[in-house]
Amino acid sequence: MKILIVVTKSEIGGVQVFVLNLARALKEIGYNVEVAAGEGNYLSNELTKETIPFHYLDSLKRNASIFASFYFIYDLHKLLKKNNYDLLHLNSSNALLGTLSRKFLQRQPKIVFTFHGLSVVDKNYETHPLNKLISKLYFKIFLKTPDRNVFVSRINYRESMENGIVKSADVIYNGLDEARMHFLKREESRQYLSKKFNYDLSGKFLIGSIGRLAYQKNYDFLIQHYSKIKNEIQDAKIVIIGDGPYAERFSREVKEMGIEKDLFFTGAVENSYQYLKAFDLFTLPSHHEGLPISLIEALIAGLPILASDVGGNREIVNNSPEQLFRLNDIDDYLNKLREIVKNLERISGYNLSLKNNFTLDKMVKEYKSIYDSLFK
Repeated sequence: MKILIVVTKSEIGGVQVFVLNLARALKEIGYNVEVAAGEGNYLSNELTKETIPFHYLDSLKRNASIFASFYFIYDLHKLLKKNNYDLLHLNSSNALLGTLSRKFLQRQPKIVFTFHGLSVVDKNYETHPLNKLISKLYFKIFLKTPDRNVFVSRINYRESMENGIVKSADVIYNGLDEARMHFLKREESRQYLSKKFNYDLSGKFLIGSIGRLAYQKNYDFLIQHYSKIKNEIQDAKIVIIGDGPYAERFSREVKEMGIEKDLFFTGAVENSYQYLKAFDLFTLPSHHEGLPISLIEALIAGLPILASDVGGNREIVNNSPEQLFRLNDIDDYLNKLREIVKNLERISGYNLSLKNNFTLDKMVKEYKSIYDSLFK
């Protein structure tokens, strides 16, 4: 079977890690797999190492204009026509338009679409009601075209059903291959971060996060409430690994508040998971989520977690109330933080017991089952 996996961008991110792992695993079990994506180097570089063909689509962009959208449809149509794929696996809302690309092809590939999060239609996404209405209509129309739709969390699927976006779909959890993950030791990871920031982090209580510096991840919450967190834990420092459109804004806010030696940004770091053991606690204050890869990485690393109770975060920690806080509620955050600090070892052990729910092998078997069923 010849498969083309499409994702909006090739930059460092959770969806890109998903695509890389899926493509690599499919190749290992005998599928002929290729990947197409827009701007960025991370995914294309990693796929080259695996000798998996990569196709750069300049037309595929996040928040694209109508003109760019039609260009993408045409661009992908040419690629499908040239290579005669059996199956097209689309990821992200922008890529969903790619379903139109198979029209007028003599040989039309089957299509699977994976919904990695509800984005604008998520109940916690703050925007004008008209934007939500337009997005709901978009998904209602275009989610009828794939042969199978997949959600990465049960709560995203349930909300979509309630909104009338889909009538039926599959749920497949994101999975990671622990055997390929190399975590640096605590001391080594802290030395790396200390050198990067030119600040000694040894002996500090490190609250860490990995995520895109954008609206979704809600890192404003940590910046605005750092003083309250510090009052709770005197030697607390916050480290956020990632890059994105809010990078300059966050740096400016940190400087204005005079906490440059308390809250640090690393910028984009490849294979950032390897530094997770530097952290005493992993936090994710997101406005909305699908099933975040970074949270699964933290689980596999055995870190205690404190995440906003949105999207699939609850499913990752198996409904553990002590590791979830109400979105944007600093009092609830501090109460949970206080209890986690008292029970770091117990919570760490509990999280390690959950990691088998999110294995790459399990994820690939479920996708393989869907792929194969489309050709029976």
